[in-house]
Amino acid sequence: MLSLMLRCLGAFAVTLNDGVITGFPSDKIRAFLAYLALEKGQPLRRDALCALFWPELAPAAAQNNLRVTLHRLRETLQKAQPNLANALLVSNRQTVQLNPSLITVDVLTFQTLLATCATHAHPDLLGCAVCITRLAQAVELYRGELLAGVGLADAPAFEEWLLLQRETLHQQALAALHTLVQAHEQQGNDLEAHRYASRRLALDPYQ
Repeated sequence: MLSLMLRCLGAFAVTLNDGVITGFPSDKIRAFLAYLALEKGQPLRRDALCALFWPELAPAAAQNNLRVTLHRLRETLQKAQPNLANALLVSNRQTVQLNPSLITVDVLTFQTLLATCATHAHPDLLGCAVCITRLAQAVELYRGELLAGVGLADAPAFEEWLLLQRETLHQQALAALHTLVQAHEQQGNDLEAHRYASRRLALDPYQ
């Protein structure tokens, strides 16, 4: 059973059945794979991907770059395990997508944990042990900003998307840490409250 894990919070990393996949040829290919993964397996139009990643090229040149990127991504995945690319990447003349049943993404798990807390029926979040556990799991996943160190100077639309996503996730992590501090203070657990407060301060030193 294939089990592919993408770590996008902090330094980008891909693991397959506990083994790390290396050899991605460029930041653009890493960013491309991460973007497909964060779209939750939705089919993405090729022309939209071209506009996002190669906005300064003519349509024909951008489409060619997309084909080359897909080819290099497939090569990297195939080196990790035969048939991995065929199982994971689904593409046709109009769209590209990932098979969501084969992949776990830390960002999506982080957001799901927070959303579950937000919709859980509890009289008081600070006193809900289940949700406090979920929040603790979420902040452990937040190892740093989204795709730390990755930047595409030739793709301003992608950079704008990345900046917005980074800020959204950053604020969500700060809010979760604040709740954890309050919850542990309320329980009289000063050591845990201090630990989470220190993490929050590290993420936002100007607080």
